[in-house]
Amino acid sequence: MTAEVEEFVGLCVPLTGFSAFDLYATGMAERYLETAQQQVGARRFAEFWAAWTVAVSEGGGPQGLSPVHLEVARALAYLWLTGAWPRLAPAAHAALRRQVGNEEFVVAPESYVEGLVWRTFHGHPSGAKPPGFGTWAVKPPDQPDTSALRRDLGLGERPFRTGLTAEVALDAVPVHLLPGLRAARRIPPSAVPTAETAAGTAVERPGSSKERA
Repeated sequence: MTAEVEEFVGLCVPLTGFSAFDLYATGMAERYLETAQQQVGARRFAEFWAAWTVAVSEGGGPQGLSPVHLEVARALAYLWLTGAWPRLAPAAHAALRRQVGNEEFVVAPESYVEGLVWRTFHGHPSGAKPPGFGTWAVKPPDQPDTSALRRDLGLGERPFRTGLTAEVALDAVPVHLLPGLRAARRIPPSAVPTAETAAGTAVERPGSSKERA
């Protein structure tokens, strides 16, 4: 394990909300770092990483990044959660002057299995990593609250509320900021409006009849 990979994992902790132990346990850290560098470009990824390092060291979050760097941050979080590199927003793709096709792809067969999204609801990918006989009768552990997550991740009181100006209850999160199957609809993460740009505007729920049309 190189120092570069260790730094990558350490700074992906506040980006993903998972501990370094969970990130290392996927066995994909080195592969994900290589993927990000290849997709963004070594020099431009270094620029993003420098900006993200400063944001974390100052106790902030990704909301302070430039639009292009914010898109890279979202792509990284998406990569850890799903095992796939997403299609970037066209503007970010152009600004990065990427020499690769702007298409979503699964990094490796094992990356799908190791996607952190399965751990968010104590599930497992279909056909892989079954929890074991009889585990369906065991109640999953309660979801930790924000304070417990910050304590376990060693984040203190750092505010991480991308798209929002303050923490809110789950049922108060705007519809357009809720997770959904946007990848299947080929909508890049940055195409979803933030709370600021959507303020005062009626946002139609993804998957509505208008969007399908």
